[in-house]
Amino acid sequence: MKAHFAAIAAAAAAACCLSMSQTASAAVRPLDRVFIIFMENQGFDNVVGHLDANNNPDTPFITHLAERYGLATLEFGVTHPSLPNYVSLISGDYYGIQDDNPSCYAKPTPQPPCDKIDATNIVDELEGAGISWTAFEQTMPTPGYLGVQFPKTGAPLYAQKHNPFVYFRDIANNPARLAKIVPLPNMDALLQALAGGRTAPRYVLIVPDQCHDMHGQTPCSDPDRLLVQGDIYVKNLIHTINNSPAYTKNSAIFLTWDENDFSSFLGCCDSPAIGGGHIATIVITQRTTKPIQTATFYNHYSILSTIEQSFGLGLLGHTKDTANVVPLTDLLP
Repeated sequence: MKAHFAAIAAAAAAACCLSMSQTASAAVRPLDRVFIIFMENQGFDNVVGHLDANNNPDTPFITHLAERYGLATLEFGVTHPSLPNYVSLISGDYYGIQDDNPSCYAKPTPQPPCDKIDATNIVDELEGAGISWTAFEQTMPTPGYLGVQFPKTGAPLYAQKHNPFVYFRDIANNPARLAKIVPLPNMDALLQALAGGRTAPRYVLIVPDQCHDMHGQTPCSDPDRLLVQGDIYVKNLIHTINNSPAYTKNSAIFLTWDENDFSSFLGCCDSPAIGGGHIATIVITQRTTKPIQTATFYNHYSILSTIEQSFGLGLLGHTKDTANVVPLTDLLP
């Protein structure tokens, strides 16, 4: 199996910077609810079928998901570094940002340079359609926190660059919207938030902190085992979601990574010249009764397009370019 996934990585390397038109996808079926788990800075071959120096699997659970559910074998980050990929995921554009600067709406006001965006985003679309949403940011201290990091000194666990909502003017200046961006202290808190079943938020973005997102900071208990720690955390998230009444037959979980760090500049699907590299995306649904693999070219715009179309929303940014940016219908049986 490791050789099979290595061949996929080699195929991705041969497909650098593609911008060709793709075959039109079938219509996206309606979804009750979507969960997006956004991990950090690991390439496809680092998280699917990867073995450590002792030939032991680093990511056994994620590899199991890849073998059991829907796997996009040619998915790419939009660009580098982290922030523009998060922004792309919720708005269909990266607005020329290629840095990890703090939000200009941060409190206290940050020293320049900073980034701010005044554009339509997924929250505007969701609320306009009466669709509930929330974002969970692990280790964020309080709902709607506008600080650049937490802890405030030393190596951060929560990093604002991984919270795209607070870069948009109409979210950062709206207390009611900020209140929907909440901390994730433990799995019990997530299960409680999903306990309402039909009344639970229909759009849920989950961002692990920098000890569990596979990127890593010095406070982590074992910085040399970031892949292992991330795999365990993903397992806990998936099991919590699966055991909640909010996870219905018409729900979908998107597990993906923001970028392949700076070891790769591959891209596709309306990405800039500096693409975000080959990453893994796994789609989990109750309807998936047998493994699915697709070699369709996807990126974060594709995930956004899938959600927009499944909820009957308009198309934002580059998701309007349906020749290059197609939804992940291959992975939604």
